[in-house]
Amino acid sequence: MLFETSYQSIAKPTQAVYTESKSRFLAFAFPVSNEFEIKHQLAQLKIEYPDATHHCYAWILNPDKSAQRVNDDGEPANTAGRPILKQINAKNLTNILVVVVRFFGGKKLGIPGLIEAYGETAKLCLLNIELVQKQLKDYYKLCTDLDKEHLVYNAARKYSVEVIETTREEKLSFLLAITGSNTEAFLKECNLFNNFVTQYLKTE
Repeated sequence: MLFETSYQSIAKPTQAVYTESKSRFLAFAFPVSNEFEIKHQLAQLKIEYPDATHHCYAWILNPDKSAQRVNDDGEPANTAGRPILKQINAKNLTNILVVVVRFFGGKKLGIPGLIEAYGETAKLCLLNIELVQKQLKDYYKLCTDLDKEHLVYNAARKYSVEVIETTREEKLSFLLAITGSNTEAFLKECNLFNNFVTQYLKTE
């Protein structure tokens, strides 16, 4: 479980355009939840803009920002992806991909110029975003006896626990989602009952 109870992302894709010394920079920000979605968005942009000189990007995943990556796509090292990432972090965002597509205008910008151009393009794009605050949830599996179903639902109502799935076989099995601030209290209540076995699955 994480110490934070919520995280910020973006509600929908946004775009921006920036021009410097005849080079044109197009920025795109996408809400994403996994690397498959990231690869899909990158592939779509390469299909849409096949004649672009560079497709540089940065992304952050997970509520704790534990997965991050930058790509300069042929630009000098740390002149594109890192300036983009810096702008994402300035907004305290996660589960986001920002891509800056460059069309070379014939004049080299130099390393300081590239850092400024990619950073400014990403910054402009993130000025247009619609922020969304997402509540972290802890996911648990709870197993108990068949005759204790009412106890589970009573506790779930008391602590606003979402019952995602119920399986009835020899035992009752529940898949539960609990908002972070209620998790500790719910687990304490479960410990009061016999044959309540809880298993932590994930937080997201």
